[in-house]
Amino acid sequence: MKRYTSLALIGVLVVGIAGFISLDAISATSFVTMKATSDIHETSQMIGHVTYELRGADGNIKHYFQSDNVIVQKGTDCAAVAIFNATDDSGVCTLGPNDGFSFIAIGNSTTGTAEVTDTELDGADLNVDGKEMARLDSTVSITAANGGATTVSIASPAFTFADLGTGGTIVTQSGLFDGAAPGNMFSIRDIPPVGTGLTVTNADTLSITWTITLQ
Repeated sequence: MKRYTSLALIGVLVVGIAGFISLDAISATSFVTMKATSDIHETSQMIGHVTYELRGADGNIKHYFQSDNVIVQKGTDCAAVAIFNATDDSGVCTLGPNDGFSFIAIGNSTTGTAEVTDTELDGADLNVDGKEMARLDSTVSITAANGGATTVSIASPAFTFADLGTGGTIVTQSGLFDGAAPGNMFSIRDIPPVGTGLTVTNADTLSITWTITLQ
């Protein structure tokens, strides 16, 4: 009797161990599958950066500073249309005539980026459309690194200033667009501190370089 009881007990243990091993095998398979999924990285990011260089009439640098910028929703929408040559049935973005964001604008809004639109900068009536101080077509260059980030540089010609009076004027922000006027806005940057900006006087020149990094 004891012999049969022992054999029965051994049988139960064997079945239990087999079930445990089977369960562990299933769990192991699930863990491996989950790990394989989490190891797949398919991410991309666009990072904006802008540099301002102000020179006086003598050609010497008066101000130089740089900071990150804000890529607006219209910029990401237009990037999707341009990259994939998509049919834009929803009116997300109609690209400018040159199909590229190569125009840099400057403005003198004192209300900050929250008040700008997707097509132009806020500012005084110093341009035909009554919104911006100036907008210039700029030079675009692309630098690609094997296994690294790709950078797009948009460098403006020098903005010039004249007939400003003795007090000069201020430039408070700049933006990147895909057309002369009005065009879609890709990104924008207030000149800190917001609402104060950069004072420019007669014969000053302001050069602006936008850098977009894709990684």
